[in-house]
Amino acid sequence: MNKDRRKTIFVLLYHILTLVALGLLAWALYNAYLYFNVPLVLWILLYIAIAVYLGLSLAFMRKQRGLSRFMVHSLALQLVPICATIFTFWLISESTVYTPIEGKAREYERAFHDLQDKQKAAALANGLAPFASRAEIEENYGKLRLTRKLVLIESNPKYIVRELTSSSPYVVPKVRDLLDDIAVRFQEKTQSKSRFMVTSVLRTEEDVKKLRKTNVNASTNSCHCNATTIDISYVRFGMDRVRPRDNYQLRLALAQTLHELRKEGRCYVKIERKQYCYHITVR
Repeated sequence: MNKDRRKTIFVLLYHILTLVALGLLAWALYNAYLYFNVPLVLWILLYIAIAVYLGLSLAFMRKQRGLSRFMVHSLALQLVPICATIFTFWLISESTVYTPIEGKAREYERAFHDLQDKQKAAALANGLAPFASRAEIEENYGKLRLTRKLVLIESNPKYIVRELTSSSPYVVPKVRDLLDDIAVRFQEKTQSKSRFMVTSVLRTEEDVKKLRKTNVNASTNSCHCNATTIDISYVRFGMDRVRPRDNYQLRLALAQTLHELRKEGRCYVKIERKQYCYHITVR
C-alpha cells in the first residue's frame, strides 16, 4: 500500500470518527437541553463552533506536516464537551441536596391517553362557547369576570405562564383551581419551589386556523377553544436555585401529580410527545 493511499484511508477514518464524536456530542447536548434546562441556543452555538473549527482546521492542516498529531489533538478536543456533559449527568444524579423521587415518569404517562372525544365532552360541559378572535375575548372579559365565567391566569410563585403566541391566558375558574392544586402537590413532591410551565391556554377560532399550519394536533374542534384546557410542558421548568432538581425528577413529580388528580376525577390528560407537553382538560 503506497503512502498516498494510506494517507487517504487515514483521513477517511478520521472523518468517520469525527462524525461519530459529533453525533455523540449532539445527543449529549440535546439531553442536556431536555433534562437540565440549559438554553438550547447555547448548546447549538457550541456545537456549530466546534464543527466549524474542526472542518477549517482539517482543511488547513492537510496541507501542512503533522497531520496525525492534529487529528489526535482535534479528537481530544471533541471529547471535552462530551465528557463535561456526561459528568454533569452524573453530578446531578448523585446530588444529595434532595431526596430523589422514586419511580419512572413513563409508568404514569401510560395512562395519559384520554382522547379528543372524551376531553371535548368535558370541555362542552364545563366551558364556554368558542370566541372568534382575541378582540372578542377582551371586549367581553369584564362582564365574564364579574359573573365568574372567565378568569385571567398569570405567572406566580406556583407556576409559570409562558409568553403566549397562539393562545390567551384566560380559563374558566375550575381550571385555575385545578392549576393551583397541581402546583401545591408538585412543590410538595419536589420539596422545592420549582415551577412547571403552562404553554397553551384559550385559543380563538383565528388562533386555531393559524396554528394548524404548523401544529398537526391543533383541531378546529379543539378543547382549548372552550377555556377548559391547558398544556403544561414536561421538559421546561422554572428551577428552584435553593433546592435544585434535574428536569427528569420534575417531570416525574408532575406526572405523579396529574396521575393522582386524574384518578380523583378532576381532569383528563393526554401526553403530546411532539409538543413535549401534557394536554389537560378539567372535569
